Amino acid sequence: MSNLLRKIGAGIAALGLAFTNLSATPVHAQNEFEGKTVKIGVVGSTMKDIMTYVAEKAAKEGITLEVTELNDYNTPNTALLDGDIDMNAFQHQVFLDDWNKAHNAELQNIGYTFAVPLRLYSSKYKSLDELPEKAKIAISSDPVGSAYAIKVLATDAKLFTLKDPDMESPTKDDIADNPKGIELVELDAAQIPTSMPDVDAGIIQDSFLKATEFKPTDAIYIYGDKADTLNLKRTNIFAVRKEDKDNKLYQRIVQLFQEEDVAKKITEISEGGLIPAWDLVKEYLEKHPDAELPGMQAASSSASSSEESSAPEAAPADAASEGAPATTPPQQPAQTMPQ
Repeated sequence: MSNLLRKIGAGIAALGLAFTNLSATPVHAQNEFEGKTVKIGVVGSTMKDIMTYVAEKAAKEGITLEVTELNDYNTPNTALLDGDIDMNAFQHQVFLDDWNKAHNAELQNIGYTFAVPLRLYSSKYKSLDELPEKAKIAISSDPVGSAYAIKVLATDAKLFTLKDPDMESPTKDDIADNPKGIELVELDAAQIPTSMPDVDAGIIQDSFLKATEFKPTDAIYIYGDKADTLNLKRTNIFAVRKEDKDNKLYQRIVQLFQEEDVAKKITEISEGGLIPAWDLVKEYLEKHPDAELPGMQAASSSASSSEESSAPEAAPADAASEGAPATTPPQQPAQTMPQ
């Protein structure tokens, strides 16, 4: 097997990417997990509805998937660490890394759920080009969300430039050339929808979009909905305790999630706001075989070494279980992490 295939295969194995449409995916024996129960914590009604659908699929295999909707961003990881739940699905890697560091924990991702693109909306203009001079753009006041918005609006949307284009967490003070005099208005994410009449455009998180008349397709600018712009660190994930990262039952839940019918359900329930992530991740890894795998670098290295020493040349690691944002998590209930 070529080094390229080894890297791609090892990366997929390390992240637990359950590509169930691939021929190498193991066929699960009927009733293999009969009578087993898995408790999973989610945040927001959208994810609860999606996971309830997955629970119906799991029930056909004798698995009871208990879905618990939690009310803030701190509880799911605490409940997981304490053993009150077995898995959670509400966060991305940036948030998980920060939480692990703050709590001296080692929770790990075992699968992607969906990507939440950054979307800019306007009730006054239909494109970035139409934005006038001194246009006011509302962005989240959350430090991580603000930094991400500024980075994207500078490096991809090209509305202004940064003093250091490579800096990871820019603030408004790091803006260099601003030819249109764009004014960034930092607001609590929950306040942006009601503030839209007072600004020219605003980045509205999918969690709060239902409070507006906008639909995801109304965005005048989108970032992160394609493999080329996918940010692995900001793609939502399943998390488990470190000792459970190889648990086959939990991996089966990820596999059941990462199937075409669930992809359609995600699109239906979110009205296109959430992008099923697993195919995007597969495409991303194929295009970026040397990409660092957030949160799973050590596992990736281990998988690569194991494959080179023992795997047959004709058996790439296509099938396994698969593998989304704030420094200080907001306390209000939401359906997706702040971007």
